[in-house]
Amino acid sequence: MEIHNTKLSRTRLAAKPENERVLLLLLAHASNEINVISKLILMMRKGDPPMLIVDHVEGGQSFILMRLLIGKLHEAWELFKNRVQADRAIAEKCLPHLQPEGKTALEQLNRHFGQGSPLTAIRNKISFHYTDKDNLTEANFQQLPPTEPLQFYLSKTNGNTFYHAGELIAQLSAINLMKAAPPPDPNDNRSDAARTFEALCDEIISVSRDITELFGQLIAFLSEDAVEEVTTQQVPDGPKISTFSLPYFFDEVDTLPVQARPTEA
Repeated sequence: MEIHNTKLSRTRLAAKPENERVLLLLLAHASNEINVISKLILMMRKGDPPMLIVDHVEGGQSFILMRLLIGKLHEAWELFKNRVQADRAIAEKCLPHLQPEGKTALEQLNRHFGQGSPLTAIRNKISFHYTDKDNLTEANFQQLPPTEPLQFYLSKTNGNTFYHAGELIAQLSAINLMKAAPPPDPNDNRSDAARTFEALCDEIISVSRDITELFGQLIAFLSEDAVEEVTTQQVPDGPKISTFSLPYFFDEVDTLPVQARPTEA
């Protein structure tokens, strides 16, 4: 694949107004985090898990990463609001130069966050905080059907332990912060919770796409006069992301010092 190695001039970057320089670097920082978490989510198992325990822990792992991404998307929007929209000089300089895709992304983000984003609610109440000031844990525990199994999967290795009951409640809390399940299709036999979860996934994908488009265009504009050199390099193609399957459970022996590992007969 081709990678365009874009070298920024430290002198030109230092000559920029501080608010532009800091904004550029923060936009790059936020974009990197969103990209990495998004790729990890794409690496989750695609096929059917071999057993129910694996289904529970890998599904929980995916939702944990999704909640982290939700929090980062909210924080990215706060960055944009505070350092672009609230800074008249930045807004007047940068926003008129957005390409059509960037303008559309900004319109959709303003609409999404302006009407009370469920992503913001999940970020504030679940993703980044354990204080549970609204007592969502107890409220959602009481909503569980009496037949719902509550399980802890315990292992001698902490990294292979998964407290599924706690994750189950966290998932239910997040799903219930969506405003409402979309109207059911006559041919859709899924539960309200399943349809609401799908709506949440669609919302995350949409907001992530719009933020990365908007931030990418702002980064290009703000860095244009600081570019010193661009070279094109060929790097080996990585493996197809569709072939990845990021498991939860790992080989416990592999974590032991070499001298402590059991020897093969």
